[in-house]
Amino acid sequence: MNFCEECGVLVVPGEDGEQCTDCNPTGGAPILSRQAETVGTELEKLPSTKSGAIRKKNAVKWLRNCERPNSSELKRSMLPKPAGFEGGTFETDISNIRVTGDAQFIETIAGLLKPILDLENDETRVELNLQRTKIRDTKRYTGNYALYLSVTERGGK
Repeated sequence: MNFCEECGVLVVPGEDGEQCTDCNPTGGAPILSRQAETVGTELEKLPSTKSGAIRKKNAVKWLRNCERPNSSELKRSMLPKPAGFEGGTFETDISNIRVTGDAQFIETIAGLLKPILDLENDETRVELNLQRTKIRDTKRYTGNYALYLSVTERGGK
């Protein structure tokens, strides 16, 4: 992964330059991620501890005030994984969803996530992985499931 050495945003993999186009308009690499300071969400306004954790009382208040997004808002909020991207996405603002639990919980939450399927088109595809979970040591199934969802740019030929 390539990050701008000046501001830390994710830039397009394989591009030359150690800075993004915002920090170096003439020779910077194109930005792949959104810059947090330009988004201006309520989440970004929440105070956090030195370790980055949001206190439960603040998180609960925030969650109660969240509204169900319409399909346009959901589409605008998702940042797809770039075509050819390799490696972990945890440190990036590429959008990924992971839900784990028993079958009833997964099925209920999946109903809320259904609009993400509409993001599949000529430019992006939906990555969906639904699997039964296993105990690492014994390799026996637990009876629970894991659902992973993300959106990825389609690669050109």
